[in-house]
Amino acid sequence: MNLRQIRYFLQIAELGNFTRASEILGIAQPALSRQIRLLEEDLGEALFIRSGQGVALTAAGKALREKATALVYQFDKLRDEITDQSSPRGHLTVGLPPAIAHLLSIDLIDSYCREYRDVHLHIREGISLDLIAGIQQSKIDCAVVVSDGNHALCSEPLFRETLFLVAPSSDKYDITRFLSLKDVAGKPLVLTNRMNNFRVAVEDAFGREDIPMHVLADSNSTSMISGLVAKGTAYSILPYCAIYPALKQGLISASPIEGLYVDWALVRPTQTELTTPARLFRDMLMRLLRDKIQGDNWLGAVITAHPT
Repeated sequence: MNLRQIRYFLQIAELGNFTRASEILGIAQPALSRQIRLLEEDLGEALFIRSGQGVALTAAGKALREKATALVYQFDKLRDEITDQSSPRGHLTVGLPPAIAHLLSIDLIDSYCREYRDVHLHIREGISLDLIAGIQQSKIDCAVVVSDGNHALCSEPLFRETLFLVAPSSDKYDITRFLSLKDVAGKPLVLTNRMNNFRVAVEDAFGREDIPMHVLADSNSTSMISGLVAKGTAYSILPYCAIYPALKQGLISASPIEGLYVDWALVRPTQTELTTPARLFRDMLMRLLRDKIQGDNWLGAVITAHPT
């Protein structure tokens, strides 16, 4: 068994088809089949169930994929760490939440790819819980998350963001006028689901004040939530970054809620130093954050990162 065979195996497992895998890998299909056969003989187990529609993983194949994914990730990371530090290259996998896409992620990714063309950037989008799991499973190098501290990861504070009551544009809420939780009481709400840290922050705050919540629906799509609010279906409670596109288009109105906020952080595995590509990503992230927040382009946000 060798690393090349493992990479071949993972590509076939991802595509479910030898022909497509051979095209992507640039290897003739008979040669690819031979390498997989040698791998199966070495392990003493069949890895694929073959059919006219393609291939599926056996139980042994599923077990190998789970372990091999982490193995290849660690090997690639090791290789990247020993490359020439003066010319960053290699692979970097970062986790970014959809909520910050329009205000931060698109500009960040564009700037990074333009400046560090020898680094292959892999983007994983997801809610904080999923991104943290990706780091714990060695699938992600670092991630921007809403951090509650309930994880065994190295965490660098980034910024604190106030949550807003989100309303139809016809309600004409003032974006600069703070509301209290009692002002929100009784309003029908559509929120993110309970696995999302935005929802956790809202429920914790309402619980502390013993204020009942009237939740009509939940979704982890903040664009869908904004659309429902714009139609007048319900109100919502979200950070500015998540409602920025709809606000810019005049589809909704919003007001900040006093004392209700989330803390954003950059997390990575403990006892692991950032690779050069990851460190450069972190530095660029901080520069863009400071420009946007200190330039009043990110309402309700304040930098919490330690000065560098």
